[in-house]
Amino acid sequence: MSLIRRLHINDIEIAKELFLFFQTDDGIATPRVASSERLEELLADDNFCILVAFADGKLIGGLTAYVLKMYKRNSIKVMLYEIGVKPKYRRKGVGRKLVENLKTLSAEQNAEEILIPTTANNSNGKEFYKATGGILSADSVTYKYILEKK
Repeated sequence: MSLIRRLHINDIEIAKELFLFFQTDDGIATPRVASSERLEELLADDNFCILVAFADGKLIGGLTAYVLKMYKRNSIKVMLYEIGVKPKYRRKGVGRKLVENLKTLSAEQNAEEILIPTTANNSNGKEFYKATGGILSADSVTYKYILEKK
């Protein structure tokens, strides 16, 4: 049985552990984490959410999400930015519990929807989002701008 909880300002070390896991799980050879000051700033921000899963007192997964305040109406959307579960705990409902908790938190804030950007070749992710009730938006295409550092 896993426990899901939201991180708060005093949980910087847990946030660091989660972010390092995300990167190593993605095969990043030299993972990096922002400074403790930046993480403290993020954890204090009501528009940023980190949910984590624990089993037997150990971090086994988590997700990050951003609250996006809309300007055309008094509404919000939530963007699920990153989600991951340690391999030993995959396909045991941990990811589903993380998403369900995010849905609950989002509904409590009167969010209209949760957006989930992903890559075209992320077949496991797309299967997971569909299995947890995600709907593929036929008209969505993601572009990005790469900015030069000054």
